[in-house]
Amino acid sequence: MSKVVVIGCSSGGLAPLVDLLSELPATYPHPIIVASHSGPESHLLPALKLKSKIQIAIKKAEDGEELVGQTVYVLPGATHGLVTGNTLRLSELVRESGFRPSIDALFMTAAAEYQENTIGVVLSGTMSDGMRGAQVIYDMGGVTIVQDPDEAKQASMPQSVIKADHPQEVLEASALGQWLVKAQ
Repeated sequence: MSKVVVIGCSSGGLAPLVDLLSELPATYPHPIIVASHSGPESHLLPALKLKSKIQIAIKKAEDGEELVGQTVYVLPGATHGLVTGNTLRLSELVRESGFRPSIDALFMTAAAEYQENTIGVVLSGTMSDGMRGAQVIYDMGGVTIVQDPDEAKQASMPQSVIKADHPQEVLEASALGQWLVKAQ
């Protein structure tokens, strides 16, 4: 089974996301799904597509599409992403989290399907979304890596994972991208 990479970010997350993705070659073999807290009119996807440093393909996630490598799937604004098998499902209904999209829901469903082949990445953001999902990834044998809170514009999301979880690495964003390349 292939691996899957799930990335969660919020406030202050665009710059580190660009730094991380800029380290990945166009041929990076695993699908990457990005959940970034946003309203319905998210500007994350257009902003990422304008960054010429990023070589890997970036697309808006669509309901029911099969996950393939060499692609970054960006969840639409205010829409949850749930992994079922090798398919990405989109939903507006996740009752246990007030965050949209729910990083926890993405991480938990990816871990349930990919187990030890799940890599979770937590970048800059406020509050603690991603903390519970990172714990599930760890419990299922997967790996979580976290942006160094000292580098993050908003440190509380990375800090919450560090305090409650067992991240394998705590690194600056570009170094997280380099780690993903080595962990292929």
